[in-house]
Amino acid sequence: MNDPKIGTSISTRPVTSDDHEFLFEVYQSSRGDDLRGLGWEQARVIEFLRMQYEAHQQFHDREFKNATDEIILVGGERAGRLVIDRREHEIRWIDLSLLPQFQNSGVGSFLIRKIQDDARRTRKPLRLQIIRFNRAVNLFERLGFVRTSETGTHFQLEWTP
Repeated sequence: MNDPKIGTSISTRPVTSDDHEFLFEVYQSSRGDDLRGLGWEQARVIEFLRMQYEAHQQFHDREFKNATDEIILVGGERAGRLVIDRREHEIRWIDLSLLPQFQNSGVGSFLIRKIQDDARRTRKPLRLQIIRFNRAVNLFERLGFVRTSETGTHFQLEWTP
């Protein structure tokens, strides 16, 4: 999928109520390896992740009321989730999650560049928080994001047009 024309097959659409299980699938695909490493059975891992997912959704609904919540489509197939909060003085990147089969294919880079273009057009900084061990940290840094601060668990990154 490392095709220079990949952008022509990538689109987004608003999340609908029919996407709930798909969104959990995306959430689950990007988490849980650490729990399996504890020797947990798969059913217990899924139960724990479902509770985390529900809490995560409630937090997003409460804290990011004006964010766009979209399904990422690649060739019409659901590939992931994109959540962006366009604020008065910044664009806040909330979530970019792709199913494993769409990772390392250029989809993430395409979407990041698209939001960078939006930030450039509106002259707003693009900011996000990412967990320290997320492999996408390197991708964001390659695309010009810099670490502005960090906690024991997360980096705060910023890209300025």
